[in-house]
Amino acid sequence: MQENADAVKDRMAHYPQFLLCDTTGNLTERISTDKAWVASPIRCLDRAIDRRPKIIMIRFGKVTIRERDALVELIGVLKQNSHTRDIPVLALLNSKHRGLLEDLDQAGVDFIKYVGKTALGSTQLQSIIEGVGSDDRVARHLAVLCSFLHYREIDSQHEMTVCGAYLDRMVLGGRRLLELCETEGHLHCEYYLNPRLTS
Repeated sequence: MQENADAVKDRMAHYPQFLLCDTTGNLTERISTDKAWVASPIRCLDRAIDRRPKIIMIRFGKVTIRERDALVELIGVLKQNSHTRDIPVLALLNSKHRGLLEDLDQAGVDFIKYVGKTALGSTQLQSIIEGVGSDDRVARHLAVLCSFLHYREIDSQHEMTVCGAYLDRMVLGGRRLLELCETEGHLHCEYYLNPRLTS
């Protein structure tokens, strides 16, 4: 039986265009009623099951490593739940992080976008959604980053990036990290080409 126009309108009013889980609350405005914002993974799961948005966005802002792990776990739960598994999940990241990308890939995230630390409003979020394409798949992002990027925890909020091709003894940062290790230029790096895997 085909739905009548009023039923379709009611259903679309019930299902928001997107659901944003942003524990930082770094928004430029209050999100309108056809969209939704939540500040915790549990509320995100509840809202996703209840409202069935067209897309779920999870923002990985400035959070502790434990909170980051909880957001990755949320994505895994969303992708395993029969009510939400078919809803695309877009991870919004501040910066490139191979370890996080691998965890997101394992959890089943559909797309990745780098948004920096900027506060986002509904216009920016809508623009991000409209720009999502095949280049935003996790595999594409992982292919760009050096496979020898490793991360050492300093404290609950900070990590140090080290080179696995140099026995994790070289700390990476600055131009080398941004212009070589986190780009396809790593394919020409002397350490990538001749890794020191034993001391």
